[in-house]
This record gives sequence, C-alpha cells and structure tokens, in this order.
Amino acid sequence: AMIKNEKGILLLTTYLIVSVLFVFSGMFFYKAFWDARAGERHRHLVRSFYCAEAGVDRAIAGLPGITAGVSNAVLNSVAGEKQGEYSYRILTVDPFRKWKIECQGFSPDEAQPVITRSLEVYVAKRDLPDNFWENAIYSAGNVRITGKAYTIDGNIRYGGSMVPSTLDPVLFTGETFPDPDISPLIKLDFEGMRQIAATQIKADGSDNIYTAEEIASGSRLPEDFWYDTSDPDPLNWMPNVVYVETDLVLNGNIDIGGFMLVVGDVISDPDETSETVINGSGEIDGCVYTTGQFRVNGGGNGLNVLGGVWSGGDGVRLNGSIFVEYHKEYMDAIRTIINPSSILQIISWREV
Repeated sequence: AMIKNEKGILLLTTYLIVSVLFVFSGMFFYKAFWDARAGERHRHLVRSFYCAEAGVDRAIAGLPGITAGVSNAVLNSVAGEKQGEYSYRILTVDPFRKWKIECQGFSPDEAQPVITRSLEVYVAKRDLPDNFWENAIYSAGNVRITGKAYTIDGNIRYGGSMVPSTLDPVLFTGETFPDPDISPLIKLDFEGMRQIAATQIKADGSDNIYTAEEIASGSRLPEDFWYDTSDPDPLNWMPNVVYVETDLVLNGNIDIGGFMLVVGDVISDPDETSETVINGSGEIDGCVYTTGQFRVNGGGNGLNVLGGVWSGGDGVRLNGSIFVEYHKEYMDAIRTIINPSSILQIISWREV
C-alpha cells in the first residue's frame, strides 16, 4: 500500500511539474509573441515617421517654384530596401512667401498601412535684413565714382573699397558704410521672381522676362515702376518685375522702370553674373539688382536712377553725369509685396 501511495504521489508531482512547465512555457511564448508584435509595430511606427519627415523635406526642397503635391512616393534605404511611402500636399498661405505642408508617412505602404503618421509644417521665407533696403547704392564689391558730375541722395553701403573715400557733401547726401559682411551679394529667390515676371503681361502681349535675343533686338522694357495700381490701397500696388537673362546694355535715351533683375542664367548656374551697363541719358524709375557690375557712363543731360542700386562683387562704377536717389516707397513695395528672399525656414511643426 505504501508503494502504491508513493507511486501516486510521484505521478501527481510529475503532473504538477509538467503543468507548471506548460504554464511557464505558455507564458514565455505568449510574451515572445507580443514582444515580436510590439517590436514589429515599433518598427512601422519609426519608419512611417521617417517617411513623413522625408516627404516634408522633399516638399521644402521644391519650394517656392514647385507647389504640386505628391502621392505614393516610395522611401528606400541606402541599401535599396523599401522603408515605406509618403504623400503630401502644399497649400499656399501667402503667395511666394508662406506655405503649409501636410504630409503623411505610411509603413509598409499607403495601400495597406500598419501605421500612418501625419505632420503639419508651416514654411516661410526669411525676410532680408533692414540694411539691404536702406541704401541708394548697395555694392558687395567696390564703389568707384569719377569726376564731379554726380549727385547721390541716400546711403552707400559697400563690401570692398570706395574711391574717393570721402565724397563732396554738396554732391552726396547720406552716409557711407564699409561692410565686408555684405559680400557676396545676397541671392534672391530668382525662380519666384521669374514666375512673377512671367505673369506680368504688357500691352503688346509679351511678359516681363527678357532673353539675350530680346535685349539684343531692342525689345521695349517697361517705363513705369508700377505694374498694377488698381488696388485702392497703395500699399498693395504691384511693381513691374523685369527679369533679364543676360547682360543689360542700354544706349542712347533711357526711359525704363520697375524692379530690374539683371541675373543672366543664374537659376541653372548659381555662379552666373551679369552686368548692367548704361551709356546715355534718361531715367530709371525703379531699383536695379545686378549680379555683376553696375556701370553708368552718363552723357548729355545725365542719367537719373530713382530708387536704388544693388550690385555684385564686380562693384559699381559711376562715370559722367548721374543722379541716384534712394526711393523708400519703391523699396517698401518690393519688400512688402514681393519680399525676394531666397531662404526658407520652418516656422512651426507638429504631428497631427
């Protein structure tokens, strides 16, 4: 009887041990299963976020020129492994100045996502510094003024040297500021400016983009600074944006106006520089931005520049009879309405 009891106890103990092992192994496999699922979910969570960020980066890279959205874009690793997909759309908050990007990242793909992450990002162009807008002459290079037939009303800021170093106070009303930090010349949003010029249609049906062939053939440039003054509030008037894709060489009687951008092929070649050379007399009713040298050989009754001048590292040369007057109204119009900055920055970011 004792032997039978011992066998019964042993059998019971065995069953108990086996049951405990089954319980523990079940718990182990259950935990391993859920850990694996949690790990897989975390992987999708991270990858979908990376995809959303990649979509935002791609959207920003295309601004301000490209505002079309993208769908089902695939994000691959360096090794070529698919990480997921993203889609985004771009909403224009303020034309040429501010945009809202709504982007979603999907893992493993948009059709059957395990995880979707959504980002909302606002991007804007950073305004240019005040000292960019406060000068009759702003040169990233040298300023050379010859003779006594000049009159300059406004400040001169230069990145190189100035000759003569001191100007006649009768001929010059303003201050001079040597400022090597302004060299090289600040690059504007050339693509955005070109887009505006393309939409400004003159009476003859042509736009405000001027190619080398058009300049060589003597195509007529606008004569007035303003393109559109129909708004009852003058603060909303739109200047002519005159985009010149070559050197601007003008001879004889000059009568042109607008925000003149003499930039050559700078969009496809960032190192491109083009110069403005004016031989003759007349008037520029506006502001001239030239990536190369701004040179005037004034003759006869001289040349009047009513607005301001920016030039690149090749500097400014004023020879002969010339009058340059700073015009704050024109500068404010360019700054407020066009705001030609080239620098985009994220001003707000959140996951939604």
